[in-house]
Amino acid sequence: MNETPTEAAEQVVVIEFCDLMRIPAVHVPNEGKRTLANGRELARMGLRRGFPDLFIPAARKGFHGLFIELKRVKGGHMTEHQQKWIDYLNRHGYRAVVCYGADEAIGEIKSYFRGGQ
Repeated sequence: MNETPTEAAEQVVVIEFCDLMRIPAVHVPNEGKRTLANGRELARMGLRRGFPDLFIPAARKGFHGLFIELKRVKGGHMTEHQQKWIDYLNRHGYRAVVCYGADEAIGEIKSYFRGGQ
């Protein structure tokens, strides 16, 4: 039986690739179930619904950095909050994309770094 990897498993592959290539990558822990009190505390600390999963803080090709909203290859879908963040970041000098699976995300990262600054 061939199961579709979880989003978390896909993200681990992307981070391992970045570590191997010495590309700085940061995960924003925006997913998961939380208690109401914990969710409120995190929101007060700046966690925002729909913010992309990964950030690569490296300026390339006229962009300030790369944001990736990572989805499962099968069954992943964007929320309204996620789309609003992607649109906002793209309007403000970042490259912000949605990738379905680790392979697509790694391809996006390679493209972002191809050709220097």
